[in-house]
Amino acid sequence: MIARLLVTALLLTACGGAGSGTAVVATHTPGPIADTWLRHGSTWREVAGPHPSPRYAAAMAYDAARHDFVLFGGQFGGVSYDETWTFDGETWTRLDPAHKPPPRRDAAMAYEPSRQIVVLYGGLIPDSAEGSEAADTWTWDGRDWTQVSAENSGPRFRVAARMVSAGDHVVLFGGHVFNVRYFGDAWTLDGSRWIRFDHDPTPAGRGEAAVAWNPDDSSLFVAGGLGLRPDAGPGNLGIARQDGWVLRNGSWTPITAAGPPAVYDAAAIWDGSTHAIVLMFGMVCPNPVSDAWSWNGSAWKRSSLPVPARWSAAVAEGSSGDVLVFGGDDESGC
Repeated sequence: MIARLLVTALLLTACGGAGSGTAVVATHTPGPIADTWLRHGSTWREVAGPHPSPRYAAAMAYDAARHDFVLFGGQFGGVSYDETWTFDGETWTRLDPAHKPPPRRDAAMAYEPSRQIVVLYGGLIPDSAEGSEAADTWTWDGRDWTQVSAENSGPRFRVAARMVSAGDHVVLFGGHVFNVRYFGDAWTLDGSRWIRFDHDPTPAGRGEAAVAWNPDDSSLFVAGGLGLRPDAGPGNLGIARQDGWVLRNGSWTPITAAGPPAVYDAAAIWDGSTHAIVLMFGMVCPNPVSDAWSWNGSAWKRSSLPVPARWSAAVAEGSSGDVLVFGGDDESGC
C-alpha cells in the first residue's frame, strides 16, 4: 500500500493595508493534485483560477485546429472521470458535449493533423472489481465526441498505452493488460482501422512509458515504463524499466548511452528550440521526481524543473512549443 505522508506548507495571504500579510498554515496530504503549470519558452509559471478537480492518469492533447488543450478522464480515489475540459492558455473550461466516452483513467490521446481531430484510445474503465481494459476509439472535433469503434482487430484491449502526433497521423505505443500481458508494438490509425506502424522484434512490452515524436528524423522515442513481473499476480504493479528505444522506418534501435534511472509514469515532449526530446517527472521508486532529462540523439543531460515533483501528470505540448502540465500524483511508494 502506498504510504500517505502529511506535509505542512506555509502560505502568505495578502490582507488590506500597505502590503501587510498573514501567515496561514495549510496541510496537504500527498496524493492526486490539481495545479496547472505552463511553460512558455524557458519560463514556467503556475496558472491561477478555476481548474479541474485533483486527479491523476488523465489524458491530454493539444488541439491545433482549435488552439486549445483538451483533457479527458483521470482518477481520484475510487472515482474515474468522464469529464471533458479545455484550456486556452489562461482559463480552464468544462464542456458538456452531447456524447462522451465512458469514464476511465490511463487512456491514450493525441491530435491527428490530417483530419484535425483529437483521438482517444483505450484505458481502464471502472467496474465492480479492478476495472476493465478498453479497446474503443473515440474522436473529438471541438464540439462533440464520436465513437469510431468499440473494439478492433489491432491493438485491442490495453491500458496505459501512449499516443503522439506523428506527421499527419497518430502513433500508439505499448500498454498492458494488468500484470499479465505487456505490449511493445506501435500502431497508427487509418480512418477507423488500426494498422501496425512497426515490425518485430520490438522492445520488451511496457505500459506507463514516456513517448515523444521527433519531427527532425520522423522517429518515435520511448523510455522507461512498467514491464511484466513474472513472479507476481495479475494485480502487481510490474517492474520499472530503465531502457530507451527509437523507432525509425519501422525498425527499433536501443538507446545505449547512460541516462535516466528506471522511471515510470513520466512524460516526454519534443523541444524544438534545442532539437531534443525532454523526459520529465515520473516515479523513480520510491519517490516522484521533478527531473528533466534531455536526449539529443547521442547523449543525455539532466536538469531540474521548477515544478513540484509528480507522476502520472497530464502533459501536452502546443504548436508554438508551450508545454502544459496538469495534476498527477505526488505520493511516494511503489
